Amino acid sequence: MNEHTDNINNTEESVKKALDIMESPAEISDKQLQELLEDEECLQACRDIMDSSLFLQQKGGTELPDIEAELERFKKKKAVSRMRSIHWKTGIGIAAMVAILFGSYYFINILTTPSIEPITVFTADTAPQHIILQKDNGEKIMLSEPVIADNQIPPKTATTKSEKKELDYRQVISKTTQTHVLTIPRGESFKVVLCDGTEVWLNANSNFVYPTAFVGKERVVTLEGEAYFKVTKDSNRPFVVKTPTVQTRVLGTEFNIRSYSPEDTHVVLINGKVEVSNTQGGSYTRLYPGEDAHLQSDGNFVLTEVDLDSYVYWKDGYFYFDDIALKDIMQSLGRWYNVNIEFRSKEAMNYKMHFVSDRSKNLEHTISLLNRMKKVTVTLQGNTLTVD
Repeated sequence: MNEHTDNINNTEESVKKALDIMESPAEISDKQLQELLEDEECLQACRDIMDSSLFLQQKGGTELPDIEAELERFKKKKAVSRMRSIHWKTGIGIAAMVAILFGSYYFINILTTPSIEPITVFTADTAPQHIILQKDNGEKIMLSEPVIADNQIPPKTATTKSEKKELDYRQVISKTTQTHVLTIPRGESFKVVLCDGTEVWLNANSNFVYPTAFVGKERVVTLEGEAYFKVTKDSNRPFVVKTPTVQTRVLGTEFNIRSYSPEDTHVVLINGKVEVSNTQGGSYTRLYPGEDAHLQSDGNFVLTEVDLDSYVYWKDGYFYFDDIALKDIMQSLGRWYNVNIEFRSKEAMNYKMHFVSDRSKNLEHTISLLNRMKKVTVTLQGNTLTVD
């Protein structure tokens, strides 16, 4: 009975060793390999498995190594560094050893399972990133230095993320109304105070079109990207924000609009009341504080109650996500740091997470915070963030 128990324990120990090696084939020690290879039953089973090598080649299209040759290589105690330079050969050799313990079916699965192609959810922009103000005549002004034009006050200098960046039109002196276009690149945010006192915070990767002075019965602006609005009340002239997919109409209130793409279109009301409609017509809804109107592919809106902090803190310089899908979180990071984002797991894209970080910190700091959560592993290679 004791001998039987010892045999079971020995088998379990061998299984554990094999699993450890399979998980990290690049970290195999010479001692671990030698212990496995000194088992004669193990060696014979390796030879038996090689009898099915032709079948495996036809089944999976995988070029199998000569395991017999690999075993002889180990027996002759070649340098461990050389073996680690051919990880794929070592890995498959170890896979064969594990198959000895579990059966050739496991071995076949290891060889024929295709590697998972990374899923790209955000692509970096290689073009230079600058805050640009474009005027009616097509003139473009880089807002990195004080600018004075057409009797307008110069914008404040915008040089680093930590400095305040703002344009204020309340004191603009102009004989004619112009249409200005502000382009906010990735990794930047900007504040505009419109002629009526309405405050607009623009998030990274956004375009904002607005007049230097409002005329007519409505105050109309256009947005692509994300912005937080604190609208000055004027009961006689509604404030209208147009995006490619929705139109938001208010009298005086605070709300956030995100419209980076048709599927990522949200209007969130902080206080007051707003009316949201689909620009294609047919769909209309009214929001109350704490509600998010999410435009669906069929043109209708889905209303949900949300944590308002997620839609407020970004303008104060923070990433704040509460119960948000990891894909959305990583896209926001890609937009801010201008990096490619890849997932190696579809399941990980849908993980709901709570995450807070200072946007003024560098990317490495943000990565370290994500990894400390122990839910995924985020690595940076070149200009690409990979999520495992």
